[in-house]
Amino acid sequence: MGTLAILIHRAKDAWQIRGVIPRLVDDGLSILQYADDTVIFLDHDLEQAKNLKLLLWVFEQLLGLKINFYKSELFCFGQAKQEEESYSLLFRCKLGSLPFRYLGIPIHFRKLSNNDWKAAEDRFEKRLSGWKGKLISVGGRLVLINFVLSSLPMCFVILFEVPHGVLRKIEYYRSRFY
Repeated sequence: MGTLAILIHRAKDAWQIRGVIPRLVDDGLSILQYADDTVIFLDHDLEQAKNLKLLLWVFEQLLGLKINFYKSELFCFGQAKQEEESYSLLFRCKLGSLPFRYLGIPIHFRKLSNNDWKAAEDRFEKRLSGWKGKLISVGGRLVLINFVLSSLPMCFVILFEVPHGVLRKIEYYRSRFY
């Protein structure tokens, strides 16, 4: 767990911030990180938002890193939509709109379709298509498959239901190697 995730977890323990969808994720979902990309989730409450802004400032001071709020986007849903200008001024970042892409996967409030997964599927196919499964040792196949799968945004495979068409393609590629 990274430093920012630890700080957010401690702030949640101290009831300074709350994550979203606590009925699905213990204590609510607050942060997703993949490499240097971070998504922070916060329940609608301007006081909590101020606490988060302070926490982000502490993070910057502790690590000597600078969060670029000008490149960041803020997304508000439900009742928070009425206060989105206040949130935008607090964090000094622009307001984003749905759908948007994160790690190549479109993010939307509706179920993702086969077409929405096309970009990830194309990357998967491109990486595996150049390799000839019959010419690689079993160990080499395992390394290749692990490399390709680990390079895909796995957090989305966990969070979103993968359409059957995408699962069939993954099974097709897996079967070509075994």
